[in-house]
Amino acid sequence: MNPRKSDLHIHSCFSDGVETIGAIVERAVQLRREVIAICDHFWPCIGSNQGGIGLIRERREAIEVARADFPKIRVLDGAEIDIMPDGTFSQVAGGHEQFDLVIGSVHWGSDSSRWASAVIGASRRGVMHILGHFDGYLSTYRQADGEIVAAALAENDIVVELNSRYPPDNLEFLETARDRGCRFTLGSDAHRLNGVGRNEEQAKLADALNLPLCVPL
Repeated sequence: MNPRKSDLHIHSCFSDGVETIGAIVERAVQLRREVIAICDHFWPCIGSNQGGIGLIRERREAIEVARADFPKIRVLDGAEIDIMPDGTFSQVAGGHEQFDLVIGSVHWGSDSSRWASAVIGASRRGVMHILGHFDGYLSTYRQADGEIVAAALAENDIVVELNSRYPPDNLEFLETARDRGCRFTLGSDAHRLNGVGRNEEQAKLADALNLPLCVPL
């Protein structure tokens, strides 16, 4: 499976995206993607629709229909879960383990030390596969904090996302994570069809910094 033909962070109308899952998968097939992940927010995560296990099951059924309609692409049933300031995760009806792929993301403004503390705590809980848009909400960044975060991610085999909606500013963290042995993945963070699969700039960044891309399955 070619990680350059993946998009592992797409939102649908089941959270704060506007497109149906069928339309998203059809667009990804047109773009010749090999694997995508529908990673919606679920209540009470930021960006979620109010709804519990029923909403999650309804979305899963829509994913199953899309898998049957488009058998040549792999469609993962994912979720984007909030990392809380104390290093825990927002709870989701039915539990985190029900998903094929979990992205853990900070969605609150933080300085470098608070970010590091939260991400390190979250990385040790065995919940997330991918750290989403690592500096999307950072107000400051210190390399010393980046060093310990990268070490925790590598120790727990958590992949660092190259996010197209939140292009990374702190490239030294990516180099540090690379040197610690972390792998990287591509995610558009698309909320509309025109964003699906738009990972070209992040793929170029991976080439420029020699970041190993993967699909963490």
